[in-house]
Amino acid sequence: MKIEITSVSARDGGALICLAVALTDGENVDRREFLLLSSQYTELGVAKGVIDQTAFDEISEASELCLAVRRGMNILGYGAVSKKVLTKKLILRGVARESASGAAEMLERMGYINESEDAARFAERGLRKYWGLRRISSELISKGYEHSALRSAIESLEGVDFSALCEEYIHKKYRALPDTPEGRKKLYAALLRMGYTSSEIREAFRAFEEKC
Repeated sequence: MKIEITSVSARDGGALICLAVALTDGENVDRREFLLLSSQYTELGVAKGVIDQTAFDEISEASELCLAVRRGMNILGYGAVSKKVLTKKLILRGVARESASGAAEMLERMGYINESEDAARFAERGLRKYWGLRRISSELISKGYEHSALRSAIESLEGVDFSALCEEYIHKKYRALPDTPEGRKKLYAALLRMGYTSSEIREAFRAFEEKC
């Protein structure tokens, strides 16, 4: 079989390269088009003319990765996600696991994903929601951030007084502590779900009562 790149053209202002390939077997011609990122095209080092099967396979694999990257960019347009979550989303959209994982890694190298910055911003949003450290940590883990990004985000909260934050939340949400033991028990349980520790809740209760 003869495999030939018949044309090379730029798309999207040069960000993409389209390769037209003809596969000839006797009288039959199978014409295909492959979209590549410009960086992929440069790395492959192909040009118009006859190529071998190995080069064709590399073009095909690169095109699959390019498609995964473009779908990944579309997903990221709706909001930041970790590489792990992006990979899962791409797989759910029919992308092969290897291409999905490769796309997530490439998007990180391209600067579209910065897990450390994204995790830190998420932690800050957690504070604005009056979440305790345990809730913030749990949510970060569920979103698939890598250990280094998770650790960095948690370390950025070292100066936060979570007992004071808990007290502020009680004042904003409830205005006053419940009068009955049952009511306080329910509030205590709710604050635990918000991610506060027992000691932080007790300290918040004490500080709240002192100010009343």
